[in-house]
Amino acid sequence: MSTPRFGRAQTSNAEELTSVPAAAEVLGTIPLHTMPEFDDRPPWEVDQSFGKHDSDARKYVEVPDEWELRWLNPRLIDQIGTRYWQSVSASDPRVTVKVRMLVSPENYIRRGGPGSDILHYMPKAWVASRDRWKAERNAKHTQTAVDRSQATAEAINRGEFGSKVGAATVTHPTHTIADGRTMRD
Repeated sequence: MSTPRFGRAQTSNAEELTSVPAAAEVLGTIPLHTMPEFDDRPPWEVDQSFGKHDSDARKYVEVPDEWELRWLNPRLIDQIGTRYWQSVSASDPRVTVKVRMLVSPENYIRRGGPGSDILHYMPKAWVASRDRWKAERNAKHTQTAVDRSQATAEAINRGEFGSKVGAATVTHPTHTIADGRTMRD
């Protein structure tokens, strides 16, 4: 092996790569009327049709309308299971695959190569029922937190925490989730 030396003469290929043109070259102009207006808001605030996009899967498969489709990560499936979601099989007669490259050897519909998300479905009625159950549970927990804070304030005012603690009032921060469209400057 030889030792590199500094100041060595450059080859003609290296000179071509390091040389720059003497003047800038104008390739064309972009008319300003075709440029979109700059908007620093996120796309879900700009586009009213954005909504909640849980899945783009209907672009790739045709399935019954009563199916809710989701892409589930295999690692997540290994950790917590499918949670009643059923995998969409390409051999199912109710399924028409528009992009055949998405079908994996095990007959799953995957969003990428091996190890990528797998398409699953659940009846929309089940999803709506689960959403209602979650909303009821959330309301119950919210009310429990309000009740506990009020009980703690009453206990403080009764003197259960000593004579030096008192005059407690509680305002629980319920309904703090705000709509992002109302938060613009």
